[in-house]
Amino acid sequence: MRKAILTLALIAATSLVVGTGAQARHSTTAAPAAESLSLMLDWTPNPDHVGFYVAKDQGIFAKSGLNVSIHAPSDATTPLKLVALGRIDVAISYEQEVFYANAKHLPVSVVAAVVPRPLNSFMAIEPSIRSLRDIKGKTIGITGVPSDYATLDTALASVGLTRHDIKIVSVGYNLLPALLAHRVDVVVGVYRNVEAVQAKLAGFTPRVIPVNTVGMPTYDELVLVANRTRLDSDPTYRANVRALIAGMISGTSLARTNPALALSVMQKETALSTKFLTASTAATLPLLGGTRGPGCLNTREWATFGRWLVARGLLTKPVPLTDVVRTGELPSGCR
Repeated sequence: MRKAILTLALIAATSLVVGTGAQARHSTTAAPAAESLSLMLDWTPNPDHVGFYVAKDQGIFAKSGLNVSIHAPSDATTPLKLVALGRIDVAISYEQEVFYANAKHLPVSVVAAVVPRPLNSFMAIEPSIRSLRDIKGKTIGITGVPSDYATLDTALASVGLTRHDIKIVSVGYNLLPALLAHRVDVVVGVYRNVEAVQAKLAGFTPRVIPVNTVGMPTYDELVLVANRTRLDSDPTYRANVRALIAGMISGTSLARTNPALALSVMQKETALSTKFLTASTAATLPLLGGTRGPGCLNTREWATFGRWLVARGLLTKPVPLTDVVRTGELPSGCR
C-alpha cells in the first residue's frame, strides 16, 4: 500500500535503533525489570499510530510491565523483514503486504488491527464528479503499482465501466499535486485522513470515495505484525505481544474519547504542522474503532480479501490464512 504523508521527510531516520529482539530479562532484585519491546512503524509518526503513543505517554504500557520503544523505518520496505529476522519485535504494516510476505515464506503474522478499515480512496475536486460513475471519459491518476490496477478494475466493474471508459495517467506518488493542478480529474491511492485533509486545507471541497464502497472487499489498512515462530516458541515474547495489544487498544479507546489528549500527544511526536495535525487527528479517530472495537480482527474478511488478491493476480496462489492472521493474542472480547 502507498505510504501516507508523502511530503514529509522520514522523521527519526537518523535515530533508528534496531535491536536483536527483546528478550525476557528479570532483575536479580525482588522487583522485576520492565520487559523491553521494540515497535517499528510503517512510516513516520502520524495519527494512525495514536493508540501506541497515547498508551506510552499515559503510562499504560509501563503499568503492564512493558518498556516500548517506537521507531520510524529508514526504509519503509524493511519492517516485515526485520520482524521475520527477530531484529525488531513487532511492526506496523499493511494487510496485503502480510499476504505477500507469507507467500515468500516469511514467518510473520498479523495479531491486531491498527486501522481497521480501508483508508485508500478515490478523490476528485471537480463538482461534476459526485460518484464513481461520473468518471466516465475522465482522466484518472494512479501511482502505477500493480495493486492500483487491481483496485481500479474492481471499482470500475462495480459501476459498469472498464479501463476503456477512462484515461489512466501514472503520476507516481504525486497524486495530490496532480489533482490540485488539474492534470487529472480524479485520483486513486490517496488516504481519506491525509490527502483529503490536505485538499480541504488548500480550499477545495473534495469528493472522497473509499475503495470498499465501490466493489473492493473491505480490509484493515494498518495492522500489527509479530514473528510467528517466536509466538509459538517463546512464552515471554507472546505475553509481551499480548500486553502490547491490550495497551494499544486502551490507548486507542482513550484517544477516541479524549481527542484533545490525542492531539497533544501527537504534537510531541511529529513534525507535522499544527493545522494539518489537528484536522488529520480529527479525521482519523473515528476510523480506529472498527465494528467490534479497536484492535479486533475479522478472519472472514481476511479470507475474502485473500481470495480477491488471488483473483486479481496479486498472489499466484492462496496462502494459509492461519499463517497470515492470528486472533489468539487478542483480548477475549475480540474473539
